[in-house]
Amino acid sequence: MLAAIAASTLDRVGERARLGGPAYFIGTAAAYLGLRLLLVTTASTVSRFLKKLGPLLDVVEVGVGETVFEITVRDGGRDLRVLERSRLDVEGVLEVLEECESVLVSTTFGELDLKDLASVTGGRNAVVDVQGFVRRGGPDGRVVHEPRKVFEVGRSLEASRRSVLKGERGEFPEECWEDPLGCSELLGSDVIITDGERPFRVASHRDMCLYELEPLRGIHGEPIGSGDVFAIALADHLFVSGLGLVRAASAASVAASLMLRGRHPWFTVGELDVLTSKVRARLRACR
Repeated sequence: MLAAIAASTLDRVGERARLGGPAYFIGTAAAYLGLRLLLVTTASTVSRFLKKLGPLLDVVEVGVGETVFEITVRDGGRDLRVLERSRLDVEGVLEVLEECESVLVSTTFGELDLKDLASVTGGRNAVVDVQGFVRRGGPDGRVVHEPRKVFEVGRSLEASRRSVLKGERGEFPEECWEDPLGCSELLGSDVIITDGERPFRVASHRDMCLYELEPLRGIHGEPIGSGDVFAIALADHLFVSGLGLVRAASAASVAASLMLRGRHPWFTVGELDVLTSKVRARLRACR
């Protein structure tokens, strides 16, 4: 069974406060995918909402509260300031993961300690979104990145069965964007680095091949949550459906792009099946 360990957030965007964070976007996307998912998060407004999404989504609460962000969206990106932080209870997480062979880990601001990542992913297939492990708060609470912490994340995944590290370009050291295959070799993981609506890079550690994929064109919208949608669609197609890395990343990209339209449902399974073939691999370089 696939599990997702995901942070719940309350996002203040302009004058509005709304449900957010990986738990909200992963849980909602899982419902649209028709995916049976064990979703582990904190007891929160988000978890109460997710419990209403149907019998395939099993929501387990470990810890209490939401991380609160103030978010400013500009130029296709976003600036974040952290106002409050929640914590996941790692003992509770480990207890509910006992029967799970695959796990997606997606936090936002240290809700799960990096030192606990090895115990959560050991012996399992794992997709890890690096964002929650490479962020820190500045003096004013503004979120900044420490990209070199990616290598600490990689060391924490050494005991996993198979691992994929996924994140945005600014969350990885620039050398990983310039040489994703070399970065993948150092990390011992497959690596996926996205770059907004621009082409993104997929480095396969298994076959030591690099691919550059172009997302669907002509779809624009607010990017909040698109990375979380990418992550759950990737884990689903990779670990549940058993697709190869490039095909799974293509489907994940389509799901994330369609979510930008801002209407519910964000996508249908039929749309993903049809449109995934339109995500083109423009570059293939192997060692």
